[in-house]
Amino acid sequence: MGKKLFVVEARRLLPLLFLLVLLVSLSVYDSFRASPTINPEEVAARNEVSFTTADKGERKEQPTFRLAADEEAWANVAEEWSIQLPQYPFQPQHEMALFALHAEVKNVKANPRGEGEMEVEVQVNPKRDFFQVVTVPAADVVLDAGETTWTFVDKKGNILEQFTAGDATETGAEEAPQK
Repeated sequence: MGKKLFVVEARRLLPLLFLLVLLVSLSVYDSFRASPTINPEEVAARNEVSFTTADKGERKEQPTFRLAADEEAWANVAEEWSIQLPQYPFQPQHEMALFALHAEVKNVKANPRGEGEMEVEVQVNPKRDFFQVVTVPAADVVLDAGETTWTFVDKKGNILEQFTAGDATETGAEEAPQK
C-alpha cells in the first residue's frame, strides 16, 4: 500500500548523459597526449649541490644624475657608467649635458632666483635599469657669474637629489652628494 513511484523523464537525462560523454572523451584524449616525464629527483641527484638562502629581496636603485659641460666630462660619465653613447655632436660651448641613471627626464624648468642665482628643476620618473642623456641650451641653465642649483624631483614633487654648480667649468661630471 504505501509504495511510491519514482518517474524520471528521458529528456531530462539527455543533457547529463551528453556531459558525461564529453567528460569521458576529454579524459581519453588527454591520456593519449600525455608526454613522458622525467623524475626531477633522479636528474638532480647526480649534480645536486645543497644551498642555504641567507637573504633575498629586490634592490631598489636610486636615481643618479651627472652634468657634463665639456667633452672630457661627457666621455668620463659615459665611461664611469659603462654606457655606449651615439656619435652625437656634443657642443659644450652651446649646450649642457645631463645624464640620468635609473630615471627618465620628463621636464626641465629654469627659474631665476635673484642676482647670480638660478634654480633648474628637473622632473624625472624613476625607472629601473634605464639611462638617459639630455642636452639643454647652456644659455638657459648656466649663469656667467653665479651659481645654479639643480633640483631633481619625482612626479609628486619629492626631491630626489639636489646640488649646486658654479660656472660651467666646475660642473663637468661632478659627484653629486648622496642623501
